Amino acid sequence: MRNGAGEAVVAGVARTLAPVHDHVIDWAADEAVSRGLPMRLLHAQKWPHGGPAPTGPGRPGRSWSGWSRHFPARGRLLLTDARDTVRARHHALKVTTELAAGRPTRVLREAAGDAALLVLGARRFTSIADTFAGGSTAMALVGQLPCPVALVPERSAETPGDAPVVVGVDGSAAARSAVELAFFEAAAAKVGLVAVEVRPPGAAGAPEFLETSLLEMSELLAGFHEKYPDTEVSHEILTGDAGPMLATAARHARCLVVGSRGRDGSHGMLLGSTSRSLVHGTHCPLLVAAPVPAV
Repeated sequence: MRNGAGEAVVAGVARTLAPVHDHVIDWAADEAVSRGLPMRLLHAQKWPHGGPAPTGPGRPGRSWSGWSRHFPARGRLLLTDARDTVRARHHALKVTTELAAGRPTRVLREAAGDAALLVLGARRFTSIADTFAGGSTAMALVGQLPCPVALVPERSAETPGDAPVVVGVDGSAAARSAVELAFFEAAAAKVGLVAVEVRPPGAAGAPEFLETSLLEMSELLAGFHEKYPDTEVSHEILTGDAGPMLATAARHARCLVVGSRGRDGSHGMLLGSTSRSLVHGTHCPLLVAAPVPAV
């Protein structure tokens, strides 16, 4: 499955991301409406080993059978609340729910097979301590699925309705995949597109730096203008550390689109470390394009 293809927008519903939850669901619903696709709400429950004792502090007399009924009921309630959140704003949107048993990463990998887009919540890290605080389902899935992945952080400010889509480019095959997804997103939302290339800090001193960079960007964007003639495109050439510079450039964007590591093992600027550094470092939703197939 590649960018834009698929049968539905799939949103992962996680109890552990409660502060982000409603914003993620709202964003995913808006995305489904703009794409003209149904929405699928998915919650994974990893069944714990063993179970509570028949008696104990806080649960007197609660038997295993009673607890085993209560456990999935919590998941169904979470999905019902998420569905109600969607229907409050989008009455006509087709919404289905699914409670799946298993590790979230496995369940989401399977769901990505027929998804147009997988939407997940992502906490924003603000310090080195946050970065090493623990594992991340989003980090484990980025660049590993056959569909694009959208990582939606908590809402930081209201985004204007005409906020553009920002895409990071670097001339690689993965960047072209990101540009393809970014044009699709911008056209679906009827907003502009800003293509941003971040060169190394010392690049600005090279002869004809700006002219060469703009020529390379124009070549990368060639062909998409014909497919998306109504999408207004602008260019920015920046120098510095790619991750922070892209995050700043997209601070007030509808979303930031980047490529992921290709299966051929190539290492463009936006492959691997840069896209992964953005997983918990953006103020707007981050869309990571589907990996580029090996040739």
